[in-house]
Amino acid sequence: MAKSNLYPFKTANPISVSLVIALFILLGALSANVFANPMESSDKRYLDNDDGTITDTKTGLMWMKKDSYLHSGHWLNWHEVHEYVRKLNDERFAQHSDWQLPTTEELKTLYEPEKINSPQLGSEMNIHTDPIFEKNGSGSLWSGDENGRYNAFGVVFNTSSVFNSNKKSRSRKATRAVRIHTNSHN
Repeated sequence: MAKSNLYPFKTANPISVSLVIALFILLGALSANVFANPMESSDKRYLDNDDGTITDTKTGLMWMKKDSYLHSGHWLNWHEVHEYVRKLNDERFAQHSDWQLPTTEELKTLYEPEKINSPQLGSEMNIHTDPIFEKNGSGSLWSGDENGRYNAFGVVFNTSSVFNSNKKSRSRKATRAVRIHTNSHN
């Protein structure tokens, strides 16, 4: 009677199996190390934290990678950007609940005339921020700074000019939420 060979493949050597397993574990550990390090901007000023935030090592501020237009899909007036930031805090965006509207001065720190992030969506205007931030957003970002009862300030990222606009204006306006970067998860 002929012997039946249900397993035509040669049995693997236990040492070979152990070696393959060890190799997979080592490769996994190495790749995890690569992905744990944040991506840096070309000048090493900004770190992409891979959670929807960018840390500015020069100012110590943490910014949302996307502006509110890219994040929500809507242009927002000054009153609406306050509600937008409140929702970010309620949802603990990127595990933080201390997001705020930037000041005009904080926004101006993002302007870099030698860099071009992208054109503003639907415009020939170039946005002069680091390309590490999400592309094709708004070139005019609201600050939390008011100018009287009806107007508020923001920054135009084509020129770094401060704009003064009616708080009800949505015309291609958004904001970029900010927080003071710490290692805690407030």
